[in-house]
Parts: sequence; C-alpha cells; structure tokens
Amino acid sequence: MSVPQAEATTGSAGRIPAGAARVDRDAALVEGLRKGDPTATELLLDTYGDRVYRLAIRITGNEQDAEEVVQDALWTAARKIGMFKGESAFGSWVYRITANTAYQKLRGRQSRKHEVPWDGSPACVRR
Repeated sequence: MSVPQAEATTGSAGRIPAGAARVDRDAALVEGLRKGDPTATELLLDTYGDRVYRLAIRITGNEQDAEEVVQDALWTAARKIGMFKGESAFGSWVYRITANTAYQKLRGRQSRKHEVPWDGSPACVRR
C-alpha cells in the first residue's frame, strides 16, 4: 500500500502559508484501518512500531513493559480508529495513545508494589 505524499507550496521562510490545507501523510493508512484492511494493521506496525517502542522504553524504563505497551497501544489505535477525528496528525494521536498506555503501565506497577499478599504467610497472619 503506497502512502501519497502531499506537496505544499512554501513561503519565503519555508513555512506552509496560512490557509493552506494540511494533508496527513498517513491518510491512506487511516483509511485502510477504517475499512478493516488487514494490510493496514501490518503497515501500522511497520510505520510506527519502532517509534512508539522508543517512546515506551523512555517512559517505562523496561524492555518487557515497553513491548507490552507497544502491543497494547497499536492494538488500541487500530481498534479505536473511528475515534480519530483528523484534527491532528495521525502520528500524534498514536504517540498520545502510546504515552497514555505507558503511564497506565507505570501506575499499575506502582500499585502492585503496595499490595499485601493474601497467601496466609506468617508475615501476614499473626496468631
């Protein structure tokens, strides 16, 4: 699946002029995900897998957690593609999902630190 590249006319400072339409380079990917095209999910992984992994590892600091975050985040992006409004770049949306998933993983890790085991061990039962 080829992704069309947008050509924009730039001003003297190399900026896109005000009022110019912004075209998301991932438009074909988004459309494929919306249609349920199985190659689109592969393209999502190929396009964003490494990038979201780097973000996840920076947040979690743990390779295993980062791999779980990537899997969960990309699955969420594919599953909730109908919620993508196109008001921002698709990549920004995927990164936000990844960051939220990573922070959720950290919160889960923190709450597990404070759990008290209920296995009846002598440290838990006094009598």
